[in-house]
Parts: sequence; C-alpha cells; structure tokens
Amino acid sequence: MIPIGRRVLLLVVAMGVLALLISAATGDRGLLEMRRRRAAYHELKQDVERLKMQNAALAHHIDALRKDPYVIEKLAREKLGYSRPDEMIFMFPPEPIPEQDSAR
Repeated sequence: MIPIGRRVLLLVVAMGVLALLISAATGDRGLLEMRRRRAAYHELKQDVERLKMQNAALAHHIDALRKDPYVIEKLAREKLGYSRPDEMIFMFPPEPIPEQDSAR
C-alpha cells in the first residue's frame, strides 16, 4: 500500500500535468489556436496570389489601353458607338428583363 503523503503528491503531479496538457491544447498559443492560425495564413496567402494575378491582368489591360490602337478603337466602337466613315451601325434595344414572381 502506498503511503497517503505519496498518494497526495502523485495526485497533485497528475493534476498539474493534466492542467498543463489542457493549457497546451486550448491556450492562446495552444495546438488548436495554431491550427486555426495556420489555416487563416494559407487562406490569406491564396488571396494574395489571386490578387497578384488580378493586378497583373489589370496592368496589362491598362498598358493595352495606353499603347494599342486596336484596343482603343474596339473600346470606342463598343462603348461610345463610334464608326468609321461609310460604316453603318445597327443598334438594337436591350432585351427586356423577365419579371420575377413577387409571391415568394
């Protein structure tokens, strides 16, 4: 049989180890928090890559608008309705938007 003093000491040590394990798993620097932060980091990294690609595409488009006469002409024709001399433009009314059922 184990003496009472030793039992109490083992119980205190076991409770301390248990508290330490719980703190390591759930604390503000614990395992669960680190996993959550790592997932958020990877999400942000993907967002940064997507935005870099979007930035590059926009920079290319801006460069084309400044330097490429064909892009400028296309934009003027589409947005402003410009045409070349002796060219005929047909403009059609926009398609009507179907009305949605308001009973929902």
